[in-house]
Formats: sequence, C-alpha cells, structure tokens
Amino acid sequence: MSTFLKRTREAAGITQAELAEKMGVSIVAVQNWEGGKTNISYKRYQNLAVILNIPVDKLIKETIIDEDKTRQDNWPDFLFSEYTNKLVDMLHLNMAQQDLFGLLYIYNTDFRGEYEITRESFDEYLNNIPYGFIDRVGSIQFMNQADGLYRVLRHVRTSFLLKVLKLNPDSEFNVRKLPKDLICGFIDEGHIEVEPYDGDEFEDDGCLCCDINMRAAKLLLPILEKTGPVHLTDGNWGNSIREDIPEEVSDAILESLYITKEAFKLGFRKEMYTGVVALNLKDVTNFENKKDRWIWEINDNGRKLMEWFKE
Repeated sequence: MSTFLKRTREAAGITQAELAEKMGVSIVAVQNWEGGKTNISYKRYQNLAVILNIPVDKLIKETIIDEDKTRQDNWPDFLFSEYTNKLVDMLHLNMAQQDLFGLLYIYNTDFRGEYEITRESFDEYLNNIPYGFIDRVGSIQFMNQADGLYRVLRHVRTSFLLKVLKLNPDSEFNVRKLPKDLICGFIDEGHIEVEPYDGDEFEDDGCLCCDINMRAAKLLLPILEKTGPVHLTDGNWGNSIREDIPEEVSDAILESLYITKEAFKLGFRKEMYTGVVALNLKDVTNFENKKDRWIWEINDNGRKLMEWFKE
C-alpha cells in the first residue's frame, strides 16, 4: 500500500506537502503512510481517492493485498500428508472469484445446499450468472475465475465458504491463513469428505482427506496429557469401554461425541464407543494392545497439536 500510494501520488503530479494539505494532515503523516510506518484510516479513503483520481475499491484492494502478506499461515501441516497439504495450498480465492461465488449463491437455490458439486452441475449454475457481470470482467477472465472457484468448491463446502466470507468480506479466502477456530471448523465439517488418494503423483483435483476430529482433540488431549496412559478396554479393540477409567476422561469422551451420561448409561452407542474415539484421534494418540489390554495415550503429534491450539 505504501509503494502504491507513493507511485499514485507522483503519477498525479502532487507533492507530499500538497497531499497533506488536501487531506488535512501533517506532511509527517503522509511520509509515514508512504514509508509504511502507519496505516491510512479507512474513513480517509474516499477523500484520498478523489484527490488521486482513482477508484476507492483500488485502495481497498491494495490494502487487502498488504494484509494478506502479513496474515499468518495457521495450517497444521504436521497433522497431514504432503499430498493433503499441497491440496490445501490451492484452497484460496481472489476477490473476483468471491464475487462470482456470491452471485452463484444468490442466483441458484440448489447451489446453496449442494454438498458436493460436480463440474456438470457447476457449469449449469454458471448459466444463471447475469450477462452484465460477464461483460464487465470479460468472457475469458470470467472462465478463468470460474475454473479457480470450481477448484476450491471441489474441496470446500459452500456453507462453510459462505460463513467465512460473511465474517471476513474484505479479505481473500485462504484456508491456510484462516484463524485457528475456522481451520478447526474446516477440518471437522467444512471440507468435502472423500476417500484418501492412493496414487503416487499429485493431481490438483485429487481427494482431500482430513482424518481427525479437532473438537475431540481439543477436549481430550489436555486430559490425556494430565492422566497419562488409560486402560480403555480389553479383548477386541472395539469392545465397550471399561467402567474404571478416570471420570474426567469418560466425561470428555462423551462430550466429544455429543452423548449425555444418561444416554450412555442406557446403552446409547456403547458398543462402538471405544472404536469411534480411537478413529477420531488415531494420528494424535496411540491406541495399542498390550497383553490383551488396550492402552490409550497421547503421542508426540498430539503434543504438537496441543501447542498449536495454545499458540
């Protein structure tokens, strides 16, 4: 933004002193803007745009670019395969693609609730986009925008994307740079669940698999760290949980599965209870058979995830 401001001011033939006078600020303020030491208040954008003879949205776009560079990469790479992380690298949109998503959402009722979008259905939805939008951006650019948006929608649920864009309407969507609570939401319910990819070569339309429950991890890992190894069950790994495990572990497991104590005592999901827990956290805990005793404990990856939650 600072470089853009200086370049635009000079192109307009205005000195720093003249810009300061027109903006009603000190010349030091303008020098700080152009030096990147301070940011321009949004309330000054309209006046600045008039003085420099540029669109306000151009100033906003430059600000977004600046902010995106400083946004932290929050994605927990250590939890996933290299293949999955490469796919996540691609899950970002520019502002034009986000505008197109908004139009698709407005003009296509079926699009709003569709869980997994095929290329065929996506192309049908595009047919309902107003011609004025296509004419404004250009037909080739429109097709490029559509291709980029479809690549993201193959892996991101429309409901999740809409939620993020409503929360951050002036920021470009980028899964890696989402706040951690939204990354957890993407992993738990915001991505399109598919089978893991078994091939050797990377494909940008391959399968995304986030095989962990972040809500369960946040509830259970601190407790497992505190209690140490827990003797969860005996015999078959999927047998019912033992009655003598620490109560805080049992309570946290039930909460992670949205099961009340009363329902559990009546037998609700009791037989699949242990297996569900082990599968939800298989990459951040160890669940091992030791002389017919199934022991459950946090592992090094789980400790990394605990640190990720805290940071």
